[in-house]
Amino acid sequence: MQERSLVTDVARINELWKAYEAAVNADDFGLWLALWNEDGIQMPPGAAQRTGWEQIRSEVEPIFKHFDQQIVIYQDDTQVLGDLAYSHGTRESVMTPKGGGGNIESRGKFLTILKRQVNGSWKIAIECFNQDAPTQISSGYKKS
Repeated sequence: MQERSLVTDVARINELWKAYEAAVNADDFGLWLALWNEDGIQMPPGAAQRTGWEQIRSEVEPIFKHFDQQIVIYQDDTQVLGDLAYSHGTRESVMTPKGGGGNIESRGKFLTILKRQVNGSWKIAIECFNQDAPTQISSGYKKS
């Protein structure tokens, strides 16, 4: 039987966030997608909900293909409730077009629901995030 302690669960969720950052920063879409439940839901700002690996892949993989990304995630809190947990906090990101152009800078918030896997690891079940302000493009223009 897997050890199920709050400390262990929170540590595993913290590792998931480190892996999320590492995958984005290393341009590793496969690793990033592996952090999700197969039926995961992503709720991005200003876009339709994406349900399941295929919808998430079709919308997010092009971002990895066309941009170098750097993200930093700051967890404010993680709460474990049985086989589900939630984590919320803030994030900062910079996207640089691989074909050239100005950087796109963004700061925002996230609320993520995670699901415990049979092996005791955690995966993203539902991710919702938004921006604190309109996205900043380094050329001086604002994207709303």
